[in-house]
Amino acid sequence: MEPSSRGKPGLNGGFDYGSRRSYYAGSAHGAAASSRSSAPVDPCCVALRVFVLLATLVSAVVMAADRQSTTLQLPVAGGELRRVPVTAKWTYSSAFVYMVVANAMVFLYSAGALAMVRRRGAVVAAVMVGDLVALALLFSAVGAAAQFGLIGERGNSHVRWAKVCDVYGPFCERAMAAVAVSLIAAFADLVLLMLAILTIHKASSYY
Repeated sequence: MEPSSRGKPGLNGGFDYGSRRSYYAGSAHGAAASSRSSAPVDPCCVALRVFVLLATLVSAVVMAADRQSTTLQLPVAGGELRRVPVTAKWTYSSAFVYMVVANAMVFLYSAGALAMVRRRGAVVAAVMVGDLVALALLFSAVGAAAQFGLIGERGNSHVRWAKVCDVYGPFCERAMAAVAVSLIAAFADLVLLMLAILTIHKASSYY
């Protein structure tokens, strides 16, 4: 005797296996969708993204607020010394301006990525591309700002550029602190990118 679970009697006296297969397929699809929507959020990724968010904000604010005014004594005609007020601002350097803009862009992107952290399915690839762009922005901004800072710290004897950090000491210290924080944020974003690649690799692997 045929078991009743094998098929449903059809109109032509046979068994309708299509409806049963469609039923199980629909159930499996719904279960998969439900598991994707309720997938747990990786606390490590969330913590790293929050760190990148805060680090880029601190770096951008410290650099944008960097300003120092001082007075130099310069010799004038007759051998006398004249006090001349001078000011250093972050807007005087295109490298520092680029660094502030890059950190602000990564901050906004990190805030948006945190807002959709619950959607782990189709947005993983999009977030990975965003992390790659953010990584390029941070490392390029850090490289440009660090190079300009080294010139200010040591000068360049080949082109006769004098060092200026002996005059604008606090300004250079705050700028280098902002560069260091941005560099740490770049490495944290690199770890996020590696975790996103690992997530896509696990999702596409059959074994």
